[in-house]
Amino acid sequence: MNAQMTRIVDCADLLPGYALKSRAEHEPEGIYQIILGKHLTGSLSYRYSEKHELRITPKRSVEKYRVRSGDVLFVSRGSRNHAAVVESVPDLTIASATFYILHPRDGIDSGYLAWCLNQASIQAQIGQVRTGAGTPIVQRKVFADLAIPVPSLEKQQQLAALGDLMVQEQHIRKKLVDETKKLHRVHGQQLLHRMATKN
Repeated sequence: MNAQMTRIVDCADLLPGYALKSRAEHEPEGIYQIILGKHLTGSLSYRYSEKHELRITPKRSVEKYRVRSGDVLFVSRGSRNHAAVVESVPDLTIASATFYILHPRDGIDSGYLAWCLNQASIQAQIGQVRTGAGTPIVQRKVFADLAIPVPSLEKQQQLAALGDLMVQEQHIRKKLVDETKKLHRVHGQQLLHRMATKN
C-alpha cells in the first residue's frame, strides 16, 4: 500500500475542546449541547443520543469549539486516547476540553483518520508523548506533529469501512457472550431450584 507519512496538523484543523470552569450541570433551556468523555463508548463513531443530553449556556463565544458531523474527536486526557468520528449531533454542539476536535482537510476521510489514530502503532507513539502523572495529557502541539500514513482516498475509505465492520463484529461477539452467560445463569438457577425442592 502506497501511503505518504503526513503530520496530523496537515491532515486536519486541530482545535481544543471547551474548558468548563466547574462540573457541567444540565440547563433545560441551555443553548449548546456539550459532549463529555463519558459519552464515547470506545466505538469508532459517535452518534448523539437523548440520554447524552447535557445543555449549557456558555458565557463566552464557543464557535471554535463547535462539533459537526464528519469531525473526529480525540480524547486528549487520561490514559486511553482513542478517536471517534462524529456521525450525528444537534446543530449547536460543542466538545469539552477532554477532546481535541479535528476537522479533516480535503482528501482525508474522517473514518480513516479515526481508524488510523486507534491503531496500535499510532497509539504507541501517542503513549510515548503523553505527559503528567495525575491525569496524563497529550499536548496539542506534540500531537499535531505526529505523522500518520495517508494512502489514496479510495484506500482510506476501504480501511474505514473495514474498521467499522470489525467494531460491529466485536459488539456482536460481546452480546453473544453476554447472552450465553445469562442463559447459563438462568438454567443453573432453575436446575438448583428443582434439586432443592426435591429434597
